[in-house]
Amino acid sequence: MRKRNARRLLFTVFTLTDAIGATAGFVAAYFLRFNLGILEVTKTYRPADYLFFLPVGLAIWLFWLDRMGCYDFRDRAFNQQILRRISLAGFFAMMTIVAWHFFERNLQFSRLMYPVALVGTIIGVAGSRLLLDRVLARLRRTRRIAGTPVLILGTNPMALNLAQRIRSHAYLGLSVVGLVPVTPHHAEDNLDGFPLLGDFANIRSTIRAHNVEEVIIAQPDLSPPEILDFMLECEKELVDTRVVPNLLESMVEEMRMEQIDGIPLFGLRESPLQGWSLFFKRAMDIGVSAIVLVVLSPILLLIALAVKLGSPGPVFYKQRRVGIDGTRFNMIKFRSMQAGAENESGPVMAKPTDPRVTPVGRLLRRTNLDELPQFFNVLRGDMSLVGPRPERPHFVKEFRESIPRYMGRHRVKSGMTGWAQVHGLRGNTAIDERIKFDLYYIENWTLWLDMKILLMTLRARENAY
Repeated sequence: MRKRNARRLLFTVFTLTDAIGATAGFVAAYFLRFNLGILEVTKTYRPADYLFFLPVGLAIWLFWLDRMGCYDFRDRAFNQQILRRISLAGFFAMMTIVAWHFFERNLQFSRLMYPVALVGTIIGVAGSRLLLDRVLARLRRTRRIAGTPVLILGTNPMALNLAQRIRSHAYLGLSVVGLVPVTPHHAEDNLDGFPLLGDFANIRSTIRAHNVEEVIIAQPDLSPPEILDFMLECEKELVDTRVVPNLLESMVEEMRMEQIDGIPLFGLRESPLQGWSLFFKRAMDIGVSAIVLVVLSPILLLIALAVKLGSPGPVFYKQRRVGIDGTRFNMIKFRSMQAGAENESGPVMAKPTDPRVTPVGRLLRRTNLDELPQFFNVLRGDMSLVGPRPERPHFVKEFRESIPRYMGRHRVKSGMTGWAQVHGLRGNTAIDERIKFDLYYIENWTLWLDMKILLMTLRARENAY
Protein backbone atom coordinates (compact mmCIF):
# COMPACT_ATOMS: atom_id res chain seq x y z
CA MET A 1 0.00 0.00 0.00
CA ARG A 2 2.86 2.39 0.84
CA LYS A 3 4.46 1.74 -2.54
CA ARG A 4 1.17 2.27 -4.37
CA ASN A 5 0.58 5.58 -2.54
CA ALA A 6 4.13 6.68 -3.37
CA ARG A 7 3.52 5.90 -7.05
CA ARG A 8 0.29 7.89 -7.00
CA LEU A 9 2.11 10.86 -5.48
CA LEU A 10 4.90 10.58 -8.06
CA PHE A 11 2.33 10.30 -10.85
CA THR A 12 0.65 13.49 -9.65
CA VAL A 13 3.98 15.33 -9.39
CA PHE A 14 5.14 14.12 -12.81
CA THR A 15 1.80 15.06 -14.40
CA LEU A 16 1.81 18.57 -12.92
CA THR A 17 5.44 19.01 -13.97
CA ASP A 18 4.66 17.92 -17.54
CA ALA A 19 1.57 20.14 -17.69
CA ILE A 20 3.54 23.17 -16.50
CA GLY A 21 6.38 22.47 -18.93
CA ALA A 22 4.04 21.95 -21.90
CA THR A 23 2.06 25.11 -21.05
CA ALA A 24 5.23 27.17 -20.72
CA GLY A 25 6.50 25.81 -24.05
CA PHE A 26 3.20 26.56 -25.79
CA VAL A 27 3.02 30.11 -24.40
CA ALA A 28 6.62 30.74 -25.43
CA ALA A 29 5.85 29.43 -28.94
CA TYR A 30 2.81 31.73 -29.16
CA PHE A 31 4.81 34.82 -28.25
CA LEU A 32 7.59 33.82 -30.62
CA ARG A 33 5.09 33.42 -33.44
CA PHE A 34 2.88 36.47 -32.89
CA ASN A 35 4.45 39.00 -30.50
CA LEU A 36 8.21 39.16 -30.97
CA GLY A 37 8.15 40.16 -34.61
CA ILE A 38 10.70 37.51 -35.58
CA LEU A 39 8.17 35.58 -37.69
CA GLU A 40 5.94 37.59 -40.03
CA VAL A 41 2.18 37.45 -39.37
CA THR A 42 0.15 37.86 -42.57
CA LYS A 43 -3.32 37.01 -41.25
CA THR A 44 -5.44 37.87 -38.22
CA TYR A 45 -5.84 35.04 -35.72
CA ARG A 46 -8.13 35.00 -32.72
CA PRO A 47 -6.26 34.56 -29.39
CA ALA A 48 -9.42 32.91 -28.00
CA ASP A 49 -8.88 29.93 -30.32
CA TYR A 50 -5.47 29.30 -28.81
CA LEU A 51 -6.79 29.75 -25.27
CA PHE A 52 -9.60 27.29 -25.98
CA PHE A 53 -7.13 24.83 -27.50
CA LEU A 54 -4.66 24.84 -24.57
CA PRO A 55 -6.48 22.37 -22.22
CA VAL A 56 -7.27 20.07 -25.14
CA GLY A 57 -3.66 20.16 -26.29
CA LEU A 58 -2.47 19.43 -22.74
CA ALA A 59 -4.73 16.40 -22.47
CA ILE A 60 -3.42 15.08 -25.79
CA TRP A 61 0.19 15.68 -24.71
CA LEU A 62 -0.26 13.89 -21.37
CA PHE A 63 -1.99 10.98 -23.08
CA TRP A 64 0.95 10.42 -25.44
CA LEU A 65 3.50 10.86 -22.66
CA ASP A 66 1.76 8.03 -20.85
CA ARG A 67 1.63 5.87 -24.00
CA MET A 68 5.36 6.40 -24.56
CA GLY A 69 6.19 5.14 -21.05
CA CYS A 70 7.14 8.46 -19.47
CA TYR A 71 5.39 7.51 -16.23
CA ASP A 72 7.44 4.40 -15.50
CA PHE A 73 8.72 5.31 -12.06
CA ARG A 74 11.49 2.72 -12.13
CA ASP A 75 13.31 5.19 -14.43
CA ARG A 76 14.73 8.61 -13.69
CA ALA A 77 12.50 11.64 -14.18
CA PHE A 78 14.82 12.60 -17.02
CA ASN A 79 17.64 11.01 -19.02
CA GLN A 80 18.47 10.40 -22.68
CA GLN A 81 15.92 7.59 -22.96
CA ILE A 82 13.20 9.77 -21.40
CA LEU A 83 14.13 12.60 -23.79
CA ARG A 84 13.57 10.26 -26.74
CA ARG A 85 10.19 9.25 -25.32
CA ILE A 86 9.21 12.89 -24.81
CA SER A 87 10.18 13.69 -28.40
CA LEU A 88 8.11 10.77 -29.72
CA ALA A 89 5.18 11.79 -27.53
CA GLY A 90 5.45 15.32 -28.92
CA PHE A 91 5.43 14.05 -32.49
CA PHE A 92 2.35 11.86 -31.98
CA ALA A 93 0.61 14.61 -30.02
CA MET A 94 1.19 17.05 -32.88
CA MET A 95 -0.12 14.55 -35.44
CA THR A 96 -3.24 14.08 -33.27
CA ILE A 97 -3.74 17.84 -33.03
CA VAL A 98 -3.31 18.32 -36.78
CA ALA A 99 -5.91 15.61 -37.44
CA TRP A 100 -8.29 17.22 -34.94
CA HIS A 101 -7.91 20.65 -36.53
CA PHE A 102 -8.59 19.13 -39.95
CA PHE A 103 -12.10 18.16 -38.82
CA GLU A 104 -12.67 21.20 -36.55
CA ARG A 105 -13.12 23.87 -39.20
CA ASN A 106 -14.12 26.67 -36.81
CA LEU A 107 -10.61 27.11 -35.42
CA GLN A 108 -8.26 29.53 -37.15
CA PHE A 109 -4.78 28.18 -36.50
CA SER A 110 -1.50 29.34 -38.02
CA ARG A 111 0.24 26.49 -39.83
CA LEU A 112 3.62 27.80 -38.75
CA MET A 113 2.43 27.48 -35.15
CA TYR A 114 2.52 23.67 -35.39
CA PRO A 115 6.31 23.20 -35.72
CA VAL A 116 7.05 26.15 -33.38
CA ALA A 117 4.70 24.73 -30.73
CA LEU A 118 6.14 21.24 -31.20
CA VAL A 119 9.68 22.44 -30.51
CA GLY A 120 8.56 24.72 -27.70
CA THR A 121 6.53 22.09 -25.84
CA ILE A 122 9.24 19.43 -26.18
CA ILE A 123 11.80 21.87 -24.74
CA GLY A 124 9.33 22.90 -22.01
CA VAL A 125 8.52 19.33 -20.93
CA ALA A 126 12.16 18.21 -21.13
CA GLY A 127 13.31 21.23 -19.14
CA SER A 128 10.71 20.74 -16.42
CA ARG A 129 11.57 17.03 -16.24
CA LEU A 130 15.29 17.84 -15.92
CA LEU A 131 14.57 20.23 -13.05
CA LEU A 132 12.32 17.66 -11.36
CA ASP A 133 15.00 14.99 -11.76
CA ARG A 134 17.56 17.18 -10.01
CA VAL A 135 15.15 18.03 -7.18
CA LEU A 136 14.19 14.37 -6.61
CA ALA A 137 17.84 13.29 -6.72
CA ARG A 138 18.76 15.85 -4.08
CA LEU A 139 15.83 14.93 -1.83
CA ARG A 140 16.71 11.23 -2.07
CA ARG A 141 20.41 11.78 -1.43
CA THR A 142 19.63 13.84 1.68
CA ARG A 143 17.08 11.18 2.80
CA ARG A 144 14.25 13.70 2.85
CA ILE A 145 12.35 11.20 0.70
CA ALA A 146 12.46 7.66 2.05
CA GLY A 147 13.60 5.02 -0.42
CA THR A 148 11.71 1.81 -1.18
CA PRO A 149 12.90 -0.86 1.32
CA VAL A 150 14.76 -3.53 -0.68
CA LEU A 151 16.03 -6.93 0.42
CA ILE A 152 18.79 -8.64 -1.60
CA LEU A 153 18.97 -12.44 -1.68
CA GLY A 154 22.62 -13.47 -1.72
CA THR A 155 25.89 -12.61 0.02
CA ASN A 156 28.19 -13.22 -2.95
CA PRO A 157 30.25 -10.50 -4.72
CA MET A 158 27.47 -9.90 -7.26
CA ALA A 159 24.86 -9.29 -4.53
CA LEU A 160 27.25 -7.05 -2.60
CA ASN A 161 28.12 -5.08 -5.74
CA LEU A 162 24.42 -4.52 -6.43
CA ALA A 163 23.82 -3.34 -2.85
CA GLN A 164 26.75 -0.93 -3.09
CA ARG A 165 25.48 0.51 -6.37
CA ILE A 166 22.03 1.08 -4.92
CA ARG A 167 23.55 2.79 -1.88
CA SER A 168 25.79 5.04 -4.00
CA HIS A 169 22.93 5.99 -6.34
CA ALA A 170 20.34 7.25 -3.88
CA TYR A 171 18.46 9.03 -6.68
CA LEU A 172 17.11 5.61 -7.72
CA GLY A 173 14.74 5.78 -4.75
CA LEU A 174 15.79 2.41 -3.27
CA SER A 175 17.14 1.59 0.18
CA VAL A 176 18.83 -1.75 0.94
CA VAL A 177 17.66 -2.98 4.36
CA GLY A 178 19.94 -6.03 4.30
CA LEU A 179 21.22 -9.18 2.61
CA VAL A 180 19.67 -12.63 2.99
CA PRO A 181 22.05 -15.63 2.90
CA VAL A 182 21.10 -18.72 0.92
CA THR A 183 23.68 -20.92 2.64
CA PRO A 184 25.25 -20.65 6.13
CA HIS A 185 27.21 -17.42 6.31
CA HIS A 186 30.49 -16.71 8.07
CA ALA A 187 30.29 -13.76 10.43
CA GLU A 188 33.80 -12.62 9.54
CA ASP A 189 32.90 -12.11 5.85
CA ASN A 190 32.92 -8.43 4.86
CA LEU A 191 29.44 -7.19 3.87
CA ASP A 192 30.44 -3.51 3.74
CA GLY A 193 28.09 -2.56 6.55
CA PHE A 194 24.98 -4.23 5.16
CA PRO A 195 23.13 -6.24 7.85
CA LEU A 196 22.53 -9.97 7.46
CA LEU A 197 18.81 -10.72 7.79
CA GLY A 198 16.92 -13.99 8.10
CA ASP A 199 17.52 -16.91 5.78
CA PHE A 200 16.37 -18.32 2.46
CA ALA A 201 13.74 -20.65 3.95
CA ASN A 202 12.01 -18.01 6.08
CA ILE A 203 11.92 -15.09 3.67
CA ARG A 204 8.30 -14.18 4.38
CA SER A 205 8.91 -13.53 8.09
CA THR A 206 11.92 -11.37 7.17
CA ILE A 207 9.80 -9.39 4.72
CA ARG A 208 7.15 -8.73 7.36
CA ALA A 209 9.67 -7.89 10.09
CA HIS A 210 11.40 -5.20 8.02
CA ASN A 211 8.42 -3.91 5.97
CA VAL A 212 10.21 -4.90 2.76
CA GLU A 213 8.53 -3.84 -0.51
CA GLU A 214 10.93 -5.37 -3.01
CA VAL A 215 13.26 -8.37 -3.14
CA ILE A 216 16.15 -8.74 -5.60
CA ILE A 217 17.54 -12.23 -6.23
CA ALA A 218 21.30 -12.11 -6.85
CA GLN A 219 22.30 -15.73 -6.24
CA PRO A 220 23.79 -17.34 -9.39
CA ASP A 221 23.69 -20.97 -8.23
CA LEU A 222 19.90 -21.15 -7.74
CA SER A 223 18.02 -23.28 -10.26
CA PRO A 224 15.07 -21.80 -12.22
CA PRO A 225 12.51 -23.87 -10.21
CA GLU A 226 14.06 -22.62 -6.95
CA ILE A 227 13.89 -19.03 -8.18
CA LEU A 228 10.28 -19.39 -9.26
CA ASP A 229 9.26 -20.98 -5.93
CA PHE A 230 11.05 -18.18 -4.08
CA MET A 231 9.30 -15.50 -6.17
CA LEU A 232 5.92 -17.09 -5.53
CA GLU A 233 6.63 -17.08 -1.79
CA CYS A 234 7.46 -13.37 -1.96
CA GLU A 235 4.32 -12.68 -3.96
CA LYS A 236 2.25 -14.06 -1.08
CA GLU A 237 3.41 -11.00 0.88
CA LEU A 238 2.56 -8.72 -2.08
CA VAL A 239 6.14 -7.61 -2.64
CA ASP A 240 7.83 -7.25 -6.02
CA THR A 241 10.72 -9.56 -6.91
CA ARG A 242 13.53 -8.94 -9.40
CA VAL A 243 16.23 -11.32 -10.59
CA VAL A 244 19.74 -10.60 -11.81
CA PRO A 245 19.86 -12.32 -15.27
CA ASN A 246 21.49 -15.56 -16.42
CA LEU A 247 19.38 -17.37 -13.84
CA LEU A 248 16.06 -17.81 -15.62
CA GLU A 249 16.70 -19.68 -18.88
CA SER A 250 13.33 -21.10 -19.93
CA MET A 251 11.26 -18.66 -17.84
CA VAL A 252 12.33 -15.47 -19.64
CA GLU A 253 9.18 -15.20 -21.78
CA GLU A 254 7.10 -14.69 -18.62
CA MET A 255 9.34 -11.91 -17.30
CA ARG A 256 9.88 -8.19 -17.75
CA MET A 257 13.26 -6.48 -17.66
CA GLU A 258 14.38 -3.39 -15.77
CA GLN A 259 17.74 -1.80 -14.91
CA ILE A 260 19.42 -0.47 -11.79
CA ASP A 261 22.43 1.62 -12.78
CA GLY A 262 23.15 -0.59 -15.77
CA ILE A 263 22.51 -3.92 -14.01
CA PRO A 264 19.61 -5.68 -15.78
CA LEU A 265 16.96 -7.30 -13.60
CA PHE A 266 14.07 -9.60 -14.43
CA GLY A 267 10.78 -9.78 -12.55
CA LEU A 268 7.27 -11.20 -12.83
CA ARG A 269 5.32 -9.19 -15.37
CA GLU A 270 3.30 -6.35 -13.84
CA SER A 271 -0.01 -4.94 -14.94
CA PRO A 272 -0.08 -2.10 -17.49
CA LEU A 273 -2.78 -0.60 -15.26
CA GLN A 274 -0.72 2.37 -14.04
CA GLY A 275 -0.52 6.12 -14.57
CA TRP A 276 -3.18 7.54 -16.88
CA SER A 277 -4.60 4.06 -17.42
CA LEU A 278 -5.73 4.11 -13.78
CA PHE A 279 -7.34 7.51 -14.35
CA PHE A 280 -9.28 6.32 -17.42
CA LYS A 281 -10.42 3.13 -15.68
CA ARG A 282 -11.55 5.05 -12.59
CA ALA A 283 -13.39 7.61 -14.76
CA MET A 284 -15.25 4.78 -16.50
CA ASP A 285 -16.08 3.20 -13.12
CA ILE A 286 -17.56 6.44 -11.77
CA GLY A 287 -19.44 7.32 -14.95
CA VAL A 288 -20.99 3.90 -15.56
CA SER A 289 -21.86 3.15 -11.91
CA ALA A 290 -23.47 6.58 -11.40
CA ILE A 291 -25.59 6.22 -14.55
CA VAL A 292 -26.63 2.65 -13.70
CA LEU A 293 -27.66 3.58 -10.14
CA VAL A 294 -29.80 6.47 -11.38
CA VAL A 295 -31.41 4.55 -14.26
CA LEU A 296 -32.06 1.38 -12.26
CA SER A 297 -33.20 3.10 -9.04
CA PRO A 298 -36.87 2.03 -9.51
CA ILE A 299 -35.78 -1.60 -10.03
CA LEU A 300 -33.52 -1.40 -6.97
CA LEU A 301 -36.48 -0.25 -4.88
CA LEU A 302 -38.68 -3.11 -6.16
CA ILE A 303 -35.97 -5.70 -5.42
CA ALA A 304 -35.48 -4.26 -1.92
CA LEU A 305 -39.21 -4.57 -1.29
CA ALA A 306 -39.24 -8.18 -2.56
CA VAL A 307 -36.32 -9.15 -0.32
CA LYS A 308 -37.95 -7.56 2.71
CA LEU A 309 -41.30 -9.27 2.12
CA GLY A 310 -39.75 -12.60 1.07
CA SER A 311 -38.07 -13.47 4.38
CA PRO A 312 -37.30 -11.82 7.73
CA GLY A 313 -34.04 -9.93 7.96
CA PRO A 314 -32.27 -6.90 6.48
CA VAL A 315 -32.52 -5.97 2.80
CA PHE A 316 -28.78 -5.71 2.28
CA TYR A 317 -26.05 -8.15 3.21
CA LYS A 318 -22.58 -6.76 3.92
CA GLN A 319 -19.74 -9.24 3.66
CA ARG A 320 -16.07 -8.62 4.46
CA ARG A 321 -13.90 -9.07 1.38
CA VAL A 322 -10.20 -8.63 0.51
CA GLY A 323 -9.37 -6.11 -2.21
CA ILE A 324 -6.37 -4.32 -3.67
CA ASP A 325 -3.10 -4.68 -1.73
CA GLY A 326 -4.86 -6.99 0.72
CA THR A 327 -7.08 -4.22 2.13
CA ARG A 328 -10.49 -5.22 3.47
CA PHE A 329 -13.87 -3.67 2.71
CA ASN A 330 -17.58 -4.44 3.10
CA MET A 331 -19.06 -5.70 -0.17
CA ILE A 332 -22.79 -4.97 -0.46
CA LYS A 333 -25.38 -7.35 -1.91
CA PHE A 334 -29.12 -7.81 -1.74
CA ARG A 335 -29.64 -10.50 0.88
CA SER A 336 -30.32 -13.80 -0.88
CA MET A 337 -30.00 -16.22 2.08
CA GLN A 338 -31.77 -16.65 5.37
CA ALA A 339 -30.57 -14.14 7.97
CA GLY A 340 -27.63 -15.54 9.94
CA ALA A 341 -27.02 -18.34 7.41
CA GLU A 342 -23.36 -18.76 8.39
CA ASN A 343 -23.69 -18.35 12.14
CA GLU A 344 -23.22 -22.09 12.72
CA SER A 345 -21.38 -23.29 9.61
CA GLY A 346 -18.91 -20.41 9.27
CA PRO A 347 -17.69 -19.27 5.83
CA VAL A 348 -18.50 -21.91 3.17
CA MET A 349 -18.88 -21.81 -0.60
CA ALA A 350 -22.42 -21.66 -1.98
CA LYS A 351 -23.73 -24.78 -3.75
CA PRO A 352 -26.30 -25.19 -6.59
CA THR A 353 -28.97 -26.55 -4.22
CA ASP A 354 -27.99 -24.57 -1.13
CA PRO A 355 -30.91 -24.78 1.35
CA ARG A 356 -29.93 -21.45 2.91
CA VAL A 357 -30.99 -19.52 -0.21
CA THR A 358 -34.46 -17.94 -0.05
CA PRO A 359 -36.94 -18.23 -2.98
CA VAL A 360 -36.47 -14.57 -3.85
CA GLY A 361 -32.72 -14.94 -3.38
CA ARG A 362 -32.55 -17.87 -5.81
CA LEU A 363 -34.09 -15.73 -8.55
CA LEU A 364 -31.76 -12.84 -7.73
CA ARG A 365 -28.71 -15.10 -7.86
CA ARG A 366 -29.63 -16.70 -11.19
CA THR A 367 -30.10 -13.26 -12.77
CA ASN A 368 -27.15 -11.65 -10.89
CA LEU A 369 -29.53 -8.98 -9.61
CA ASP A 370 -28.32 -9.59 -6.04
CA GLU A 371 -25.01 -7.93 -7.03
CA LEU A 372 -26.50 -4.62 -8.22
CA PRO A 373 -25.72 -2.83 -4.88
CA GLN A 374 -22.03 -3.37 -5.63
CA PHE A 375 -22.28 -0.36 -7.94
CA PHE A 376 -22.17 1.61 -4.66
CA ASN A 377 -18.86 -0.14 -3.87
CA VAL A 378 -17.59 0.87 -7.32
CA LEU A 379 -18.72 4.47 -6.90
CA ARG A 380 -17.05 4.63 -3.48
CA GLY A 381 -13.78 3.23 -4.86
CA ASP A 382 -13.73 -0.12 -3.00
CA MET A 383 -14.13 -2.02 -6.26
CA SER A 384 -13.98 -1.57 -10.02
CA LEU A 385 -16.50 -2.61 -12.66
CA VAL A 386 -14.01 -5.18 -13.98
CA GLY A 387 -11.35 -7.09 -12.06
CA PRO A 388 -10.76 -10.29 -10.11
CA ARG A 389 -13.72 -11.11 -7.90
CA PRO A 390 -12.96 -10.32 -4.23
CA GLU A 391 -12.81 -13.22 -1.81
CA ARG A 392 -13.44 -13.47 1.90
CA PRO A 393 -10.47 -13.23 4.30
CA HIS A 394 -10.95 -16.83 5.45
CA PHE A 395 -10.48 -18.19 1.93
CA VAL A 396 -7.69 -15.74 1.04
CA LYS A 397 -5.69 -17.01 4.00
CA GLU A 398 -6.24 -20.59 2.81
CA PHE A 399 -5.61 -20.03 -0.91
CA ARG A 400 -2.49 -17.87 -0.55
CA GLU A 401 -0.68 -20.89 0.88
CA SER A 402 -2.03 -23.56 -1.44
CA ILE A 403 -2.54 -21.82 -4.83
CA PRO A 404 0.58 -20.52 -6.65
CA ARG A 405 0.44 -16.79 -7.48
CA TYR A 406 -2.93 -16.41 -5.76
CA MET A 407 -1.97 -13.10 -4.12
CA GLY A 408 -1.01 -11.66 -7.50
CA ARG A 409 -4.70 -11.01 -8.15
CA HIS A 410 -4.70 -8.41 -5.36
CA ARG A 411 -2.44 -6.02 -7.30
CA VAL A 412 -5.50 -4.38 -8.89
CA LYS A 413 -8.95 -3.46 -7.60
CA SER A 414 -11.47 -6.25 -7.28
CA GLY A 415 -14.30 -6.18 -9.80
CA MET A 416 -18.02 -6.78 -10.07
CA THR A 417 -17.22 -9.03 -13.01
CA GLY A 418 -14.01 -10.38 -14.47
CA TRP A 419 -12.27 -12.35 -17.21
CA ALA A 420 -12.73 -15.58 -15.23
CA GLN A 421 -16.43 -14.98 -14.57
CA VAL A 422 -17.35 -14.38 -18.23
CA HIS A 423 -15.70 -17.72 -19.04
CA GLY A 424 -17.95 -19.55 -16.58
CA LEU A 425 -15.43 -19.71 -13.71
CA ARG A 426 -17.55 -18.57 -10.82
CA GLY A 427 -19.20 -20.05 -7.77
CA ASN A 428 -17.76 -23.36 -6.61
CA THR A 429 -15.35 -23.78 -9.57
CA ALA A 430 -11.62 -24.60 -9.56
CA ILE A 431 -9.66 -21.78 -7.91
CA ASP A 432 -6.42 -22.52 -9.77
CA GLU A 433 -8.22 -22.12 -13.11
CA ARG A 434 -9.72 -18.81 -11.99
CA ILE A 435 -6.26 -17.55 -11.04
CA LYS A 436 -4.95 -18.17 -14.57
CA PHE A 437 -7.71 -16.01 -16.03
CA ASP A 438 -7.31 -13.33 -13.35
CA LEU A 439 -3.55 -13.06 -13.93
CA TYR A 440 -4.05 -12.94 -17.70
CA TYR A 441 -6.42 -9.99 -17.22
CA ILE A 442 -4.03 -8.17 -14.88
CA GLU A 443 -0.99 -8.62 -17.13
CA ASN A 444 -2.82 -7.80 -20.39
CA TRP A 445 -5.20 -5.05 -19.27
CA THR A 446 -6.56 -2.56 -21.78
CA LEU A 447 -9.63 -0.33 -21.65
CA TRP A 448 -10.99 -2.29 -24.61
CA LEU A 449 -10.61 -5.55 -22.63
CA ASP A 450 -12.68 -4.00 -19.83
CA MET A 451 -15.43 -3.03 -22.27
CA LYS A 452 -15.33 -6.47 -23.87
CA ILE A 453 -15.75 -8.14 -20.46
CA LEU A 454 -18.68 -5.87 -19.60
CA LEU A 455 -20.42 -6.81 -22.86
CA MET A 456 -19.72 -10.51 -22.28
CA THR A 457 -21.13 -10.21 -18.75
CA LEU A 458 -24.56 -9.34 -20.11
CA ARG A 459 -24.91 -12.88 -21.47
CA ALA A 460 -22.78 -14.80 -18.95
CA ARG A 461 -24.97 -16.88 -16.67
CA GLU A 462 -22.92 -20.07 -16.10
CA ASN A 463 -22.58 -21.29 -12.51
CA ALA A 464 -24.79 -18.51 -11.09
CA TYR A 465 -26.56 -19.92 -8.05
